[in-house]
Amino acid sequence: MSTALEIPSVDTGIDTGSGSVRLALGNAGELRLLLPVRQSERIGETPSSQALGIGVATYTLGGMPIRFLDIVCLSATLDGVFADVADEIMERIVGGAFPVEACRTTIEDFRSLLTMTAAEVSIQEICGLIGELLMLRTLLGLNPAAWKLWRGPLRERHDFRGGALATEVKTTSRSAMPHVTISAVDQLLPPAGGTLALAVYQLAETSGGDISVAGVAAEVLRVASDRQGVLRLLAGYGCTDPESWEWNRCYFRLENEDHYLVDAEFPRIIPESFSGGCVPAGVEEISYVVNLGMAEQCRLSDAAVGARHGELVACLAHL
Repeated sequence: MSTALEIPSVDTGIDTGSGSVRLALGNAGELRLLLPVRQSERIGETPSSQALGIGVATYTLGGMPIRFLDIVCLSATLDGVFADVADEIMERIVGGAFPVEACRTTIEDFRSLLTMTAAEVSIQEICGLIGELLMLRTLLGLNPAAWKLWRGPLRERHDFRGGALATEVKTTSRSAMPHVTISAVDQLLPPAGGTLALAVYQLAETSGGDISVAGVAAEVLRVASDRQGVLRLLAGYGCTDPESWEWNRCYFRLENEDHYLVDAEFPRIIPESFSGGCVPAGVEEISYVVNLGMAEQCRLSDAAVGARHGELVACLAHL
């Protein structure tokens, strides 16, 4: 790898007439493609894409300034697509196309794959992701490989699972008596032969809050043993860019955190709540609200919570 260009880069050996095309990495490890262009070339409007940052930059190589069309991948979840785009741009340059034209036409051809989800993200989705990230941050503090326990983005029954231990995560808004919504009849059913805990994070939305998706995600990505593994899980949640405005238009303050053992004393509806242990025929969905004030006897002490987290992380040895 050459560092003579001021940033880590590799010479591809593909000449544009103004220098060699180079593959590079940005400060945060983002993929970049540098296309040399003439110093005198007028670039009125660079091609655009929601997932790419495209601009003009000048770097010095061997004491000589070289002007580049600088293409940056803005989402790590699209690194594979970016690699294909870079290969196609270089192939078109080899075929005789000028760099700007090769870039413009390739992006047009790949535009559908380079479009990040712009669907509206609800406050509930933002809070839900923050809650799971807060739990993940705690577990990663015990073992950097604990991201493997995060099952929520995979649409499994419980948000975190290790062996016969599981934890479901819920977030609530600030209120005198927190309530949580349970969205399925089996959501508070423990794994076979195991136990289930419920982690409840009480969040208050405030402009001066210190908690956001971007902030907690950055902490998680910094600690996790596999950054790409976590990014793939975030994408499974629908969050392809944890720094996007859609996921960070709200900031929060953590008001409270409680953990409960979900056992026979915990107020819940499970299949066994019905005659014969089955949901009545014709009932397709069940959603209900639990008043946590009625679950005080199930609330875990700080020591018990710490011990349970340790047991959950210990299950990594068997994964």
